[in-house]
Amino acid sequence: MARLQRERDEARAQNLRKPGSKARVLRWTASIVLLVLLALLAFTTVPAFYLRTQLLDTDRYVATVAPLAADPAIQSEIADKVTNQITGAVDIQGITKDALDDLGQAAPRVASVISGLAPVLSQQTTDLIHSAVADFVAAPEFQDLWTRVNREAHQAVVSAASGSNDGAVSISDTGEITLSTKDIIDGVKANLTQRGVGIASQIPSIDGQITVAQAPALPQILTAINTFDKLSPLLGWLTALCAVGAVAVAPAGARRRATGLAGLSIAAGMALLAIALVVGRFLYLDAIPPDSLSPAAAESLFDTVLEPLRTTLRLVFVVGLLIAIAVFLAGRSSAAIWIRQGFARAGDYLTGRIGAHEVKPWQRMLARHRRVIEAAVIGIAALVLILWQYPTAAVAIWTAVITAVVILAVELLCRPAIVTPHPTGPAPDQVSQAAPGGQNPAGGQDAPE
Repeated sequence: MARLQRERDEARAQNLRKPGSKARVLRWTASIVLLVLLALLAFTTVPAFYLRTQLLDTDRYVATVAPLAADPAIQSEIADKVTNQITGAVDIQGITKDALDDLGQAAPRVASVISGLAPVLSQQTTDLIHSAVADFVAAPEFQDLWTRVNREAHQAVVSAASGSNDGAVSISDTGEITLSTKDIIDGVKANLTQRGVGIASQIPSIDGQITVAQAPALPQILTAINTFDKLSPLLGWLTALCAVGAVAVAPAGARRRATGLAGLSIAAGMALLAIALVVGRFLYLDAIPPDSLSPAAAESLFDTVLEPLRTTLRLVFVVGLLIAIAVFLAGRSSAAIWIRQGFARAGDYLTGRIGAHEVKPWQRMLARHRRVIEAAVIGIAALVLILWQYPTAAVAIWTAVITAVVILAVELLCRPAIVTPHPTGPAPDQVSQAAPGGQNPAGGQDAPE
């Protein structure tokens, strides 16, 4: 036994000293380096394209944040802020007290009764104003106002680098992005006037502000946005080149494995990006003072604006996993062969036509060209994901499911032609099926790469 082990060790050492072993190690090293770069580039490229297609596209951004107008947390935040701005600009308690004093002088008998009602009536007036504000932010008019203001906000952020901070949106030196409440207050004033609330005439023209975001490092963020916008096409090409290069430089016979590792690298990059978003969300919420924006409103803003990025990273993550799974199932490992053989046996069982009926000519033709057909199906699926303007994770999953169903249908329909001998000779895969070695789902031998 010791002698046999020694001979094995000597043979292994001799193989390592072969001229091709060093080149193989170098190829794998280069491939692994490119795979690491692929994961890092995927981690960077997806946010870069999100910035380019989402944050720097006014229509897309407005469409994303439009549902926030109906978000209870946002409506409650705006109602509270606007109410505080109105009550801060109008001395409601003073006006109420003066009115009660005038009433007491006109009717001395009730003066003692109404003298202490000023605080109560002041609070009721404040509640009435809050109710009017809440009704306004829940009305369709506020939906239109919210869309317009956010369109101006987007344009202000994009043009902030040039110092243009005019309009309903302003960006302070401390990185606060605020929305003007002037139009909201004017709408509330008109609403109160229609209700017959006399104090509405006392509300002055107020140009208050509501903080919707705060980033002390806003100048650096804007610089990063502009940089990513310019680099996004280059990052996309570099990501594709790294994926192709990692497979191309892999040793001969290992390119299939390198392809699967490329898919896993992309998925790993998306997993890191998901973790980074969780950390960034925590830091963002922790940096906003509660007195400037409530935690619930801040969460709604952050989650809504970044939802397209989350959707994209899920899509890319699913695509990366699908690549790795497809490569694994096409591999020569015992597990992959066992799975393929299981599919083949299941196909034989489902068709139930092995030797029982004459094989149709179209089945033989389908068996001869099934690989070309399956490759075309996969190519069409890839084009769908590439050409789909804004694909989601659901689009990727359904594309993969439909592709798998079509390929499975092709394999099942042509299965009788594969396992049934042709009258004038063996079927296209009959010889390979009888050959030694592992079999693929179609009954053929797993050929080396």
